[in-house]
Amino acid sequence: MKTYLGITFDEEKHTYDDFGLRIKSVNIGLPATKENRIEVPGADGYLDMTDYFGTRYENRTVQVECDVEDRSYENWAGKVSQISNYLHGKKRKLVLDWDSGYYYEGRGTVKVSKENRPYSTVTLEFDCDPYKYELYDSSGDWLWDPFDLDDGIIREYGNLAVIGTLDLTVIGSPMSTVPEITVSMTMTVEYEGETYDLLPGLNYLPDLEITEGEHIMTFTGNGTVSVLYRGGSL
Repeated sequence: MKTYLGITFDEEKHTYDDFGLRIKSVNIGLPATKENRIEVPGADGYLDMTDYFGTRYENRTVQVECDVEDRSYENWAGKVSQISNYLHGKKRKLVLDWDSGYYYEGRGTVKVSKENRPYSTVTLEFDCDPYKYELYDSSGDWLWDPFDLDDGIIREYGNLAVIGTLDLTVIGSPMSTVPEITVSMTMTVEYEGETYDLLPGLNYLPDLEITEGEHIMTFTGNGTVSVLYRGGSL
């Protein structure tokens, strides 16, 4: 049976395998930068504060044009309902067959036109978060199949024993992220020259933001620690 590259939604439906959609074109737009400019009275130009808190982005648009063989207007009506009921207005997780180490997340819009009896044109448009997310976070098992040998990073930050001190090297992605830290006992973590108290259970520290590059988190105490981290890229 012939198959086609496509997109998997929420790990349950595939554009071709489940809907018969054959992708003709894909347009993944880059997100616009959120600019922060301040007018300075009596001065030329403006004060650009865009990078002061780190570069931030608007949402991005993912547009996919497909065709589907439906053969008749009766079949067309049923196919339109099937696709629209699942995607139109719904927020979905999108994994592209050709970029399977990441996923996009966004709300879908379905547009359909029929210009001849055998085929219809279906355009899927998604208003997505600015970054695509790594398929696996640091808590789960990673698989070879979707793993990118060139850019992929294996993160094993779960159930680590802290006996006195533990230095954990975290490799940050282009998307700045605040991780969730779960500890079994009271302890502290030092990061970028600052020390933070950790209480038993889940801890979310907004000031502890992991940016791109290699970083060291030093835990002090006795118990176990898990760092939940998911990277992202444009």
